[in-house]
Amino acid sequence: MPPAPPAGGRRRVVKKVARHAHHGGAWKIAYADFVTAMMALFMVLWLLASTDQQSREEISKYFRTGILPDGELAMNGGAQHVPSIIEKAPAPPPPDHQSIDDNIRTLREAIEHVAENHIQLADIAARVRIVATDDGLLIEIVDEDGDDGLLFDTSSAQLKPGLVQFLEGLTPVLASRTETIEVHGHTDARPFAPGALKSNWELSFERAVAARKILEAAGVAPQRIVGVTGRGAAIPLDPAHPYAARNRRLSVLLRYRPPSAAPIGTAVSRGHD
Repeated sequence: MPPAPPAGGRRRVVKKVARHAHHGGAWKIAYADFVTAMMALFMVLWLLASTDQQSREEISKYFRTGILPDGELAMNGGAQHVPSIIEKAPAPPPPDHQSIDDNIRTLREAIEHVAENHIQLADIAARVRIVATDDGLLIEIVDEDGDDGLLFDTSSAQLKPGLVQFLEGLTPVLASRTETIEVHGHTDARPFAPGALKSNWELSFERAVAARKILEAAGVAPQRIVGVTGRGAAIPLDPAHPYAARNRRLSVLLRYRPPSAAPIGTAVSRGHD
């Protein structure tokens, strides 16, 4: 039988209070976040201690843009939508206050910006090479292997739409600079059929003229373009393979100083539209 209620008819109620309150698992999440932050900090400190200045700049650019430039930091040679080849040859310093390396870096970043803003041009931007020469900075847009090529139709002087758009996107980059400009056309060594009315010389010149018209229409001042040159297959990018697609290219030379009188045998022309 249950015990009888106390006098007065009231039942005593006893409350039990736990000595140790349960705090849940929130502290575990906070601790994990703290450990993750410390790991990130140590990784950053390790990278700063083990890389040179150029590598640190590339890492910083990667965290800002999400694009890792080709080079020692590109893992497994993964393709990136950036200019793929940067070359330097012995050359005098440019007439402004920037070094050759600074000029190349400025151009490379500007072309990367074109590719970032126009993702459909990324394939062409990745085929751009920038070369420091005795005459100036040479921006070369190089064709690639394929059924129809990336820049030109076979034996045609008409530029493909992607190349046209890229030249239009490159125009603000050129317009922001002060150098005079030359446009050079190059072909591979595949000959035309016997009896054809043109050769690789005419074809390369016509492509360079087409590129000049696009640059001027997009905003490059006509007086800044001081030469349009057809080089045919005379200066292959891949001499060991004269028929290689990469020998087909357009070059834009940013001259450190205006050219002197052209040497005999050089085909340089402004032409007439």
